[in-house]
Amino acid sequence: MSALIDLFAGSLGGAAGVLAGHPLDTVKVRLQTQSAANPVYRGTFHCFRTIVQKEGVHGLYKGMSSPLLSLSAINAIVFAVHGTACRQLKDPDSISSHFIGGAAAGVAQSVVASPTERVKLLLQIQDDTAHNKMSGPIDATRQMIRSHGLKSLTRGFLATVARDAPAFGVYFASYEWMARSMCKNGKTETLNTMQLLLAGGGAGMLSWLFNYPTDIIKSRFQADNSYKSYLHCIRQTYSERGLRSFFIGLNSALIRAFPSNAATFFTVEWTYRLLLDFNLLNVREKAERIVATAESQLLPLTPILQPPPPSAPRKEHERTFITTSHEKCKRLLTQSDFWGTNAHFLLPEAGSTIVDPMMLHGYRLF
Repeated sequence: MSALIDLFAGSLGGAAGVLAGHPLDTVKVRLQTQSAANPVYRGTFHCFRTIVQKEGVHGLYKGMSSPLLSLSAINAIVFAVHGTACRQLKDPDSISSHFIGGAAAGVAQSVVASPTERVKLLLQIQDDTAHNKMSGPIDATRQMIRSHGLKSLTRGFLATVARDAPAFGVYFASYEWMARSMCKNGKTETLNTMQLLLAGGGAGMLSWLFNYPTDIIKSRFQADNSYKSYLHCIRQTYSERGLRSFFIGLNSALIRAFPSNAATFFTVEWTYRLLLDFNLLNVREKAERIVATAESQLLPLTPILQPPPPSAPRKEHERTFITTSHEKCKRLLTQSDFWGTNAHFLLPEAGSTIVDPMMLHGYRLF
């Protein structure tokens, strides 16, 4: 069940992150892939302004449908793998465990991220007047396969893994560190909205700062088929402007990283709180488990739920049966794996009457 919650929360967080950060992602990609000999854009704000003037606001959202769909799936994978990996470690809540879980998630999501980012890149950098203009992700994929075969979809995969494995490790570890430093007694569920946004945005910025040079190589290698190898791409990039070439567009990446990742973690954390703290996702599972055990464990307890009147004669073996059944009911209902670790119920005394047997301590089961 925890993995399902991770998947659902991650998918919502991914969609929120795309909506918040795609315009500046377009600016970042344009700056990263433009020619050094004949640059079109002088910087982040000039690029932003030029796109809006020449292509309209719509130009900032080119290629968004691809990451909107893919990043929902990618973030679902990321948070599910991260959570599962952490739970397998000896100390799942340590900062180092979150780094390891994040690195594992980075490798896993690269299978989906690499081809979808290649499609997004080609859509973002294409000229509106270009011949054979790609109309969208499906058309772009079709043209890529037609021109270079299926292998064109995997171009840049190793660079994606090299970027995302350490980047997601830093991402989750830094989020946990910042979140814990802002909350009381290390309980991140007490963070308010502003603290969640700061921790998520700060983690995103640190992650991008750490992996940006690798992202430059990945983006250029995926956008330009003329590069014969990663080493060729690195050499060509360095020959243009030296080390500065590996940090072109960093401003736009960091500016984008804060709102995008703040939105992602804010959405994920609040989804966790709704689904876990209020047990919204477990209601059906609990009800099904109760029904499945009703005949064998609950039906014999009928004398407890509807005892005879106090004045009615009661034999010794009936009194023993009621007491034994009550203890059996108490053991069943207080099992942590039956109700969840956060559930606490007030049980009736043996022989007392329950007006509504499906209402226990404020939780109605059906």
